[in-house]
Amino acid sequence: MEIATRQKKRHTRWERILSHIMLFWEDVVKVPFFHCQRCGECILSHTGFVCSQRCPKRIRNGPCGGTSEEGHCEVYPERMCVWFLIYRRARFWGRVKLLYRIEKIHDWNLEKTSAWLNVFTGRIEPPKWRVPEE
Repeated sequence: MEIATRQKKRHTRWERILSHIMLFWEDVVKVPFFHCQRCGECILSHTGFVCSQRCPKRIRNGPCGGTSEEGHCEVYPERMCVWFLIYRRARFWGRVKLLYRIEKIHDWNLEKTSAWLNVFTGRIEPPKWRVPEE
């Protein structure tokens, strides 16, 4: 598995048009239900269907270490830590094993593009619907 991202080919004109259309539908579905931040590299299926990019530090691999014992965010103490919410939801759905996976560094070239299109074009991995058994 790659940890870092590599520069990949740019989106073609038609992919940009299709991305705008698909991004509209992602906004209709993912923003209200999952508070999606449109990173273009959706890992909702790994994070208990809580968008990890809601973290003020945009951390993709677990909490920052500043989370309080009650689960509050270091940056915004009035909020719950996103990773606290992710763990709680993953435990509820029986998907904690997926949290042990190390996600690659965010590819900022995909920011504000359609994650669905990025899956179809092979720029990112498809979602994991089944939890691996060990």
